[in-house]
Amino acid sequence: MTRVSTMIAAAAGLALALGASAFAQTDQRALRERNEILQQQDIARQNALASQRELSAAQSRYNTQLTLRELNQAATPPTEPTLRSTLPAIPPRGSGADDMAADIERMDRMTDQALAASNARLRAIKPAS
Repeated sequence: MTRVSTMIAAAAGLALALGASAFAQTDQRALRERNEILQQQDIARQNALASQRELSAAQSRYNTQLTLRELNQAATPPTEPTLRSTLPAIPPRGSGADDMAADIERMDRMTDQALAASNARLRAIKPAS
């Protein structure tokens, strides 16, 4: 009986060892596949960032070329007369200091006249009461 139980125990141990080995291999395969997927995702992200950098650099070069072209044109005056006439100087909008002083003086006169008319009405009512 001990011999049979020893054989059973040995067979169970062997089966356990083989099963653990197979499990370890599948675990390693899954780990390797996961690492490959992560690496592919990282490569795709790096490629996307590189294309963004290239696009940004191209836009920057374009803006620089436009700016340099404008500066170059501004540095060399045109050899031909331009068709656009120069605009006349525009006077500042709004009233000046003299106009404001005149308006304030006019408002003071109107206020004094309204006050005098109101006082005259009150005097006219007072004797009647």
